[in-house]
Amino acid sequence: MDWNWGDKFRGIEVHNQPLTTILSTVLGSWKFTLPRVALARGQAYTGSAARVRRVVRKLMNRTPTKPVKIGVIGGSITWGQATRYRGEADWFSLLSKYLLTAFPAANITTRNGCTPGVPAAYMILCLESSVDPDVELVFVEFTVNNGADPSNKLYHNSIVLDMERLIRRILELPSRPAVVLMHVPTLGMAQYPHHHPKNPNREAWVGYYATSEDALGAVNQYYDVQSLSLRSAMYDLAAIQEKDGFRWEQAFVDHHPGNHGHKMMADLAVYMIQSTAMQLLLMPYGPDDKEAVFAPVPRPIYPGNMPPNASMCLLNDNFKNLVVAEASTGFDYINEGTAEKPKPGYIAKQPGAKLRLRLNTERSLVGHGPNTAAVKVQVFFHHLRSYEHMGVAQFSCVSGCQCDPKEVDGHHTEKVSQLYMMFLEVTQHPQCEVEITVLPKTSSGEHKFKVAGAVISERPGADGFMSQLLDHKDANAFGIREHTGDVLQITYTKEGKKGGNDAWARRRRR
Repeated sequence: MDWNWGDKFRGIEVHNQPLTTILSTVLGSWKFTLPRVALARGQAYTGSAARVRRVVRKLMNRTPTKPVKIGVIGGSITWGQATRYRGEADWFSLLSKYLLTAFPAANITTRNGCTPGVPAAYMILCLESSVDPDVELVFVEFTVNNGADPSNKLYHNSIVLDMERLIRRILELPSRPAVVLMHVPTLGMAQYPHHHPKNPNREAWVGYYATSEDALGAVNQYYDVQSLSLRSAMYDLAAIQEKDGFRWEQAFVDHHPGNHGHKMMADLAVYMIQSTAMQLLLMPYGPDDKEAVFAPVPRPIYPGNMPPNASMCLLNDNFKNLVVAEASTGFDYINEGTAEKPKPGYIAKQPGAKLRLRLNTERSLVGHGPNTAAVKVQVFFHHLRSYEHMGVAQFSCVSGCQCDPKEVDGHHTEKVSQLYMMFLEVTQHPQCEVEITVLPKTSSGEHKFKVAGAVISERPGADGFMSQLLDHKDANAFGIREHTGDVLQITYTKEGKKGGNDAWARRRRR
């Protein structure tokens, strides 16, 4: 553990200069925890890496022409759950600090756009809330949050279908970004078998095969996107050898990697960057790379498995555009936060106030089967709950579409004020109008009600992650704080870090 390449490449020269001199900051500014063999095993799919080569080439340019933006999306693992501290010890922050040191001439911005509790299906809808449109490299970590296909199918696997649509959305961004999947051992894998003395209570355990990352190999190869695997890197060390320094209990806190596990995840990403930099010196970026980068994204593996061509996560100005002004009264658009940390939304304080929203819930062209048009669509609304001032509102469909009305109480007893999600199942219509009416009833003595955004399901019917969005009275807030301004997404630049180090990293659920 704790090693770097040192003088291992001193005998190799490029243009009469030792490779270790040319790449002194790239190779000499990182100490690995994982052994070299494990690092290589963790490079699960490399492929041509044309888009990754394009990004690393820009990082190596000593006279950069424009900033290089690098992002990550995923769930609570990469968000920083179980690390001390978020924004410092999580693997993407470690990678960010390495990149700024390894490529001092480059103008690098990294952004952690992860949202705890969400699978890939949510990020398909809300990608623009987590990555910049000109991002050039996006890491994707959803193995744990995606779970497993309930039917355990290899073909037409629901996890593969979701991930294909998400990867297509990223690949088709204007900047033609590289995509790298980061896989983490799934629920029960970072554990010992039931007969093992370290698992006397027979806690849940699954084998090496019980993960979606193998099925996703077809997506990696078809779209030529790279894949890193902590499972493949660690399994021999942790589960077979039970080697000190690499045991499951040393790297994981429940199913979340702790600081040590995150360091090994960062090892995999740094090794990929270093390997790409060395390869570029020996085999420079050329016309064949450029042709691959700018080639059209091929048709879907599964016919018709296309993602939406626009964000379905309607916040800020996109949410304001839904309002039917002539049918709304008593609600005002107010930012209750600051310029740096905005908390905008439509707010009413008196009974009888109405806010009408016009949504497109037409999904007949993206469903399956002859009765697709008759299947209802889920629409989710961000609304505020607080321990004071809040009232009750009714959500109902008033034009174009139909749904069962639902009352929502914005008041609760927990001493926090945060956004929650409620949902309606509505019939399909290109101009579905939903009205939110503040009712006279109240459990707080006041009537404030705030609505801040909407998410419209990508396809008709119940999405696989619906259970995480159900509006239970005693539920924790759904993990959308990074999309609503309650928690800053972590960014790193030469000027330093913004966001992170908050207490939520130690008490959030997946």
